[in-house]
Amino acid sequence: MTVVLGLIFGIVNTLVLHLAKAMERHGIEIFSRKKSFKEKGKKPLIYIIGFALNNTVVIWQIIGTTFAPAAVFSSVFGLGLILLMLYSHYILHEEIDIPELIGAILIIIGTTMVGFFYIIEPQTTRTINYVNFFVLILIMIVLFSVLIGFSWKTKIAVAFIFGAVAGTLGGTDNVLKSIGLTSSNFIEVFAGVFQLKLDSFIFLFSFLAGFFGLILTQIGFAKGADASRLVPMYNSLYIVAPVLFELLIINGATLSIEIIFSIIIIIIGVFMMNIFKKTENNPQKKIILE
Repeated sequence: MTVVLGLIFGIVNTLVLHLAKAMERHGIEIFSRKKSFKEKGKKPLIYIIGFALNNTVVIWQIIGTTFAPAAVFSSVFGLGLILLMLYSHYILHEEIDIPELIGAILIIIGTTMVGFFYIIEPQTTRTINYVNFFVLILIMIVLFSVLIGFSWKTKIAVAFIFGAVAGTLGGTDNVLKSIGLTSSNFIEVFAGVFQLKLDSFIFLFSFLAGFFGLILTQIGFAKGADASRLVPMYNSLYIVAPVLFELLIINGATLSIEIIFSIIIIIIGVFMMNIFKKTENNPQKKIILE
């Protein structure tokens, strides 16, 4: 089934992305410490490999959203956090606490349920309501501009607002790519730009959404946002946004209670893996996986 391929490439996408982030973080961490000449030689290699992997994500996006709806592709995004957790523990020798373990288990359960229910549910013809699509895009632009402007000026809820908006843009990126590839392959989509095809411009616009999502996370961190709050907001909206977006713009789209319940489990798991992380101001007892 094509939905299975969409799930598989969604898993590849999140594993590659989180591995890339872990390696970039590792490279920076090594670079910031005084090491021997031999270990200093690892600095650029670890970071460069992570940076290179990070730039392959668009490939998995394009392939994955070709086979399945963006909601399916994005639903397994939380799995990457587990790889990040394992890398941090076994490579960077960081501790793992009980909430993180519980969160990892919830993410595994939730993503397995999502995959199961999307596979057994019959796939209907996907026709897009472009009136709803453009109205929704306009509402998002206005709403996000107001929220970001408010948070920027007042410095209120920076982590939550920047994380939520960036995550929504990241999830919307997948939806836009899925729309652009609905009736064309990758080469035809780019050729369609010269033929002034709407789907081709929507596909190109997806890169802009993804870019702004990335930039907003960096701005949020620069303005002092706590990663333990911004990251779960980003990941949660990255998963939820495509589901809601497609529900509003696809004619006849429905959302089963089973899928809703599965997504709630994933989001709880995401928060469990981030919100209880030990910080200098919030020390917590941790256990180490041996």
